[in-house]
Amino acid sequence: MPGQPASDGRPAERPADQPPETGSGARGGDDRIWKVVAVAAGVVLVGFIVWVAVKPSRSTPVAFPVTPNPALAVGSTAPAFSLPRLGGGAPVSLDETRGMPTVVNFFASWCRDCQAELTAFARFSSATAGRVAVIGVDSNESDTTAAQTLLAKAGATYPVAEDRQATVATSYLLSALPVTYFLDTRGRVVHVAFGSQTLASLNHWADVLAPGTSSR
Repeated sequence: MPGQPASDGRPAERPADQPPETGSGARGGDDRIWKVVAVAAGVVLVGFIVWVAVKPSRSTPVAFPVTPNPALAVGSTAPAFSLPRLGGGAPVSLDETRGMPTVVNFFASWCRDCQAELTAFARFSSATAGRVAVIGVDSNESDTTAAQTLLAKAGATYPVAEDRQATVATSYLLSALPVTYFLDTRGRVVHVAFGSQTLASLNHWADVLAPGTSSR
């Protein structure tokens, strides 16, 4: 009978119309491998999308350059000026202090930081009279009444000039107030200080300009 072994022990021949057997076990193994590969690829793709979505735009912070305040260069000669005196009287001239260390303070009554430093300048000027000259410049202020009131309250007796149009302030490259210039005996810039000054800072630069002349 077909399909049974031959009487001589040899396997029976397969009928011609019967297809060859295929390895169903091998095909199933290949299918499982492709499924594993597909799942792994999907996991990798999802992970990449999540990483792109949550990663920071830059790995390091950006450092922006800081622009220094404009000022006359140290060692340069301060521009000379002659301005009306606040409250009347003889004009205030920088040439009159040549030969003596000079502190020029630019301020205005509407400037809060300027108000805070006037008492320090008043005390400093009184203590260093004859050794360090102090000049105030009321800048960019059309009505000087408030400035006179503040100076009187602080006890300031040093000369103060009116720079109503900020002409002198512009020549000194001012972009804000208050600003204080420290000049040597030849009128050259030794230091430029921005912001409100204290008696301690004024004393320090007085000793730089002329050692031993501070108000301490």
